[in-house]
Amino acid sequence: MNNGTAQSTLEQARLRVVLVTIVLNVIAVLWFAMVPWSNWRTGLALNIVDNAILIIHVIRRRDSFMAHLMVFGLVVGFVELAADAWLVEGTRTLDYTMGGGPMLWQSPIWMPLAWEIVAVQFGYIGSRLADQWGSIGLLATGILGAINIPFYEEMARRTNWWAYSNCRMLLHTPYYIIAGEYLIAVFFGVLANDLRKEKPVLTFSAGAVAGASVFICYGLAYELIDCLSR
Repeated sequence: MNNGTAQSTLEQARLRVVLVTIVLNVIAVLWFAMVPWSNWRTGLALNIVDNAILIIHVIRRRDSFMAHLMVFGLVVGFVELAADAWLVEGTRTLDYTMGGGPMLWQSPIWMPLAWEIVAVQFGYIGSRLADQWGSIGLLATGILGAINIPFYEEMARRTNWWAYSNCRMLLHTPYYIIAGEYLIAVFFGVLANDLRKEKPVLTFSAGAVAGASVFICYGLAYELIDCLSR
């Protein structure tokens, strides 16, 4: 097998494992929404399973790029805690208390893992689409983010993970969250391209910038949609 064929096979395996986590998460969230006992433990369990799937892929395929994506995602998850704290304390639109369990700052203990998975999913999909279609691919990534991620925002109330209030909303999802996550998905796709160089410094710095972009995108969307419209 030549290098081109091997790389193509590896890319297909990466796409499959990312799609597996997306489908698994959708099915799991729909199920958790139907059971009364869902709380912070179901959120933690789901993200542990996601990570196990990704780690098995990394080991079996010796996929260093996916390993860098996971580190990138973890950095995003911990930097993003500042954005969560602002949403909880600053805007007072986000409430995590319904889920219970241990907290990191103002977020559930499993939230960095949740953002890690989101960053892996949209970082990889965004980089693939950008490679194939350039700016159009990034536009498509943003649209996917604006559709997919708010699904979890909508279902979170039913799974007893979190809830929003005191802002303009589509059903139970704030408009500013939908707009912000469009921009966040685009940022993840752009920054994930740096990870293909597989340099630790670039991976950590890209993760930090991506985590900060969560704060910036939510903040910009909140100011434009909720503050200026009052």
